[in-house]
Amino acid sequence: MSLFTVDSNNVFGKYVEEAGTYDVIITNARLYTSNNGNKVISIDYQVLDGKYTGCPIIYADSLTWVDYPEENLTMSIKRFNSLLVACGVKDGVAIDSLEQLASALKGQKLAIEVEWKESSKDGKYYLRVLNHQKLLQDGSRPNGKTRPGSSQNERQSNFGNNRNQSAGYRQQAPQAQNSGFNSQASFNAAMPTDGQPQRPQQPQRPQQPQQPNADDLPF
Repeated sequence: MSLFTVDSNNVFGKYVEEAGTYDVIITNARLYTSNNGNKVISIDYQVLDGKYTGCPIIYADSLTWVDYPEENLTMSIKRFNSLLVACGVKDGVAIDSLEQLASALKGQKLAIEVEWKESSKDGKYYLRVLNHQKLLQDGSRPNGKTRPGSSQNERQSNFGNNRNQSAGYRQQAPQAQNSGFNSQASFNAAMPTDGQPQRPQQPQRPQQPQQPNADDLPF
């Protein structure tokens, strides 16, 4: 019996090289407070299927909650609703706090459309999330658009801003079950109550919020 089988798809250092729409799982959701006092949830993803299975898409999606004036609050609610509906959250579920929501997002599955956007900080191009959708019936769809200005010998992973690839990732995507939340009770049961945001020392590199107790983790 062999120890393992060589597989070029199961190596460190692989990353998404094309824009497109991808089935993903949320691997992390960090809550922090921006310099102007708004709360922000930054979300990391991992591709679930297709040629980029297991590849991370990180520092590509940040959702900001602005509650004043009223038109900004309306847009904030719509922004977060779009994410939750894509994750399978049912109508009528009440959200009590962004702290609880950030903890409950980990492990949820959805589809995201990503495009290359130029960074104002360094002039380089990184993948950015344009919108959230429900899981695709026919799987992830790369669109063939690679990083503008990239070459075979000079590529960078999507670590956002000035971040370069510094660690490997397992290629096997996690297979957590996306149960969704079909009632207020089931959503509340999945929501820990003691996650607290922390103000990052540098806004472009938010710190991790305090982790809830193991017994309180939603998944």
